[in-house]
Formats: sequence, C-alpha cells, structure tokens
Amino acid sequence: MKIKKIILIIIAILIVIGIAFVIFKGGNSKKQSSRKIQLVSSNFASYDFLRTIVGDNENVEVKFLIGPGKDAHSYEPTAGDLITIQNASLFVYVGGESEKWSKKVLDSLDTNAAKIICISDFVDKIDEEEIDGAEEEPEEEEEEGSFDDHIWTSPSNAIKMINALEQAMEEIDSENSAKYQENADKYIAEIKDVDSKIQNIVNNKLRDRLIFADKMPMQYFINYYNLKVSAAFNGCSTETEPSAATIAYLENKVKEEHIPVILYIELNPGRVAKTIADEVGNGCRAIQIQTLHNVSLDDFINGETWVSLMSRNIDVLKEALQ
Repeated sequence: MKIKKIILIIIAILIVIGIAFVIFKGGNSKKQSSRKIQLVSSNFASYDFLRTIVGDNENVEVKFLIGPGKDAHSYEPTAGDLITIQNASLFVYVGGESEKWSKKVLDSLDTNAAKIICISDFVDKIDEEEIDGAEEEPEEEEEEGSFDDHIWTSPSNAIKMINALEQAMEEIDSENSAKYQENADKYIAEIKDVDSKIQNIVNNKLRDRLIFADKMPMQYFINYYNLKVSAAFNGCSTETEPSAATIAYLENKVKEEHIPVILYIELNPGRVAKTIADEVGNGCRAIQIQTLHNVSLDDFINGETWVSLMSRNIDVLKEALQ
C-alpha cells in the first residue's frame, strides 16, 4: 500500500514537472517568435526614414542611437550603445568626420548576424568645401575618403537614402515588402512636395545668399538649390564663439547685400546671430533654420520628421531670400 502511494506521488510529480516543462518551452518559443526586429540608426535622418518605412509594424523596433538634443560631432558610444549595435538586425551609419567612432566600433564587434549599411555609400557625396567667412579650423590630417557627411540636407539624397533603407527592409523582412514599399513611396512624395515649395521660393528670390552666424552643415542643400552662403564656422566645427573679425566680416556682408535674416541652427540659442542682427538693425532678424543634424528633445517627443522640420524652413527661406 505504501509502495503504491509512493508510486502515485512520483507519477504526480513527474506530471507536474512535465507540464511545467511544456509551459516553459512554449513560453520560451513564444518569446523567441515574438522577438522584434531591431533597427538601429546613428543619425536622425536615417532613423526617421526607417521608422516611416516600418510604419505600424509592431514586430519591428527602430532605435536612434545618439538620441535627441546632443551634438552628433561630440558623440562617443557608451557600453550600452555597443550592446545595442551588437544585437541589431540592421545598423545604419553615415561615417565621415562626425562619426569617426563608427569604424573602430564596427571593427571591434562581431556583427556577422547583422546587416550593416553605410548610408553615405548610396548618395552623391561632396568634399567639405571652404565656406565664405568661416573661422579657420586647426589643421588636422585629413583621412582618406573624407567627405561632407551632412548628406541628408539635399532632397535628392534623402530620397536615395529612403530607397536604400527600404531595399534593406525588404531583404530583412520580405513578408512585409509591399507595405515597406508603399510607406517609402508615400514619404518620397512628401519630400518632393517640400522640395517643390522650397524650389518655388528659390525661383522667385531677390537675393541668393544665406548668412549663418553659426556652423553651416547644409552644403548639400546650398548646392542643390544653387545658393551662396557665408558662415561663422564650417559644418563639422565644434566651436561656438566666432572671433571679432569673423563677426565683423559677417556684419559687413549683411549690410552690403541687404540681407534681412541671420541664421542659426537647432540646439543653439542663437546668441551670436541675435548680436549681429541687433548691430545691423533696419529690421534684420535672427531666425533658426533646421539642418536635421539632430533634433531637440521636445521635437523628438512630438514626433517631428524630416518633412515637418524641413517644412519649417519654408517660411525662413521666404524671409531670407525674397
């Protein structure tokens, strides 16, 4: 009798263990199958394009590596960032002067399981150009293959970036390729609409020079719309305080060409631009222009996009050029 009881207890225990094993295995399988596809972008423009291509697909997660409110030129990846890149299904970076860290990071990580895209390989790159009026930067040894890395400010490059990222998503998640293509096409149409509105302003311009009392990371934009530019610093400068000689040069340029607007970029309070505008007088104003090298925390939280931020520039350019 005792033996029978013991056998029944053992059987009961085995059944409980078996049920627990099945539940655990099933839960683990469910966890595995529900793991999201992780997409990581080093810069805001590619992040924005990816999240738009993905749309409402809940099985894909898009992460903006650097995060809002930071100067991309002074960013250094943390240990957590390295883990994020390591675990990504797709990692998108720009390279160039502001992402010198990328080569070292990619060389040090095992990224065989991930798709790695240097998005600047898919656009028409230009060398960083000397900007009229800009402070001379300390001489540094120029790396082989260096280029102006603010590639997204040209609408044509933005469209090429979207096409490359959409193709990557089709390769990673072919089941949803039709939806990715649909989302990409829709966004490209929105970019073309913004481009058309800006081109209309340029076609009807009274002047063709923009003045930046700041760094000027918009050379692709300037070239695309065939404009001229003067600035305090080049696009990758980490300086914020121009010399008295540079300020005087920009003031004289504004007066000579009767320029009504002094520009400063996002994440900058515009103190120098306001100083020059006050000195020039005659209704000259300091206005922020969006270069999308990064976004403020508020704009990020509010879900601002390449299209919405570039659309802000329409009125700015109208006031500056017409």
